[in-house]
Amino acid sequence: MERRTLLMLLISSCLIIILAIAGYYKIEMAKKSNIIARVELDKSCDLQEKPCQLKLPNGGEVTLSIEPRPIPLVQKFTIDVKTRNIDAEAISVDFKGTTMNMGPNSATLKLIQQSNPSSASFSGSGMLPVCIRNSMEWQADIYIQTSDGIYVAPFVFVTTH
Repeated sequence: MERRTLLMLLISSCLIIILAIAGYYKIEMAKKSNIIARVELDKSCDLQEKPCQLKLPNGGEVTLSIEPRPIPLVQKFTIDVKTRNIDAEAISVDFKGTTMNMGPNSATLKLIQQSNPSSASFSGSGMLPVCIRNSMEWQADIYIQTSDGIYVAPFVFVTTH
């Protein structure tokens, strides 16, 4: 390969990496800057068994379902979020290990169905990395963007391998 072509390839690759890091940072800062409420965690519902639901402070509800069950590691899975009595403009999910930093792991969901302005279904896919431990507790934070700001609804589950 010509030296000039190799240099252009290297510079282009560096710029792409810098832009990806800047985009990730901007998304993370936006998530944290407009949060108007964090819902209390409910550990009684097990996402490995069934969809789980949380009530929002404004009277709305958010339901999270992850399939297949059990939730796999290092394989794609489907994330479904349903909202009720809240005008959700966008939904994203951030997965993090509760006892070990597993790095950034986020998914932006797409609007699938909106039956009325205050009820909608969002869907997307995600993948979790494998952990060195046999069992790992995860927290899935659902970020619900509304015209007023962002609601954060946390859900926990445990994976094993």
